[in-house]
Amino acid sequence: MDQPFSSTKSPSLREIETWVFDLDNTLYPASCGLFTQIDRKMKEFIRDLLEVEEDEAHRLQKDYFHRYGTTLRGLMEHHDVDPVGYLDYVHAIDFSPILANPDLDAVLGRLRGRKFIFTNGHAAHVSEVLARLGIAERFDGVFDITDADFVPKPSPEIYRQMLDVHDIDPARAAMVDDLPKNLAPAAELGMVTVWLRSDVGAVDFAAWEEHIHYVADDLVKWLEEVAAEGAGG
Repeated sequence: MDQPFSSTKSPSLREIETWVFDLDNTLYPASCGLFTQIDRKMKEFIRDLLEVEEDEAHRLQKDYFHRYGTTLRGLMEHHDVDPVGYLDYVHAIDFSPILANPDLDAVLGRLRGRKFIFTNGHAAHVSEVLARLGIAERFDGVFDITDADFVPKPSPEIYRQMLDVHDIDPARAAMVDDLPKNLAPAAELGMVTVWLRSDVGAVDFAAWEEHIHYVADDLVKWLEEVAAEGAGG
């Protein structure tokens, strides 16, 4: 099993009852380019809304993302944007790069415990992605950006809300995400955290190292090792 960067002993996975997964760039590889499409749509939305050049739209998009956790939250704070209309626009993309992943489906089936999606995307986007991957039936529920009243990860308050809504005991839960910063609030609540390492974008791992218990380079292979050891449940 991939080893954690932390020098401390990682928590056991044998008592895990619930698995919480991020969606984008986690359950499917970033190489699909799906989020590249969404990124382009966000820039277009800002350009048309504010009637600015593309360079300025790009600057605002990234500024809002880094300051508020999502571009949407920044647009809501500064421009009173309707979140539903925005989400419908930016998720109107070509999903065909996402292919069925029978290996992921099989290992999720062997992994004991309940399974949930926790995402800054919205439910319709989640449904489309899971259907194309062929893994929709493996999940017990979704906590999306609308459930969070459009407050995004890594805002700590929505982690507790997600746990409460789905009756999850954080001491017996694990969370998998491709962004280290999104794992910090989960670790603070007592969840075991798994960082799915990605080659997309620079990551300041040192800033989040103490909150990461396991590191995986390939989600399917990592889960296969976990399932083989009888972890979960």
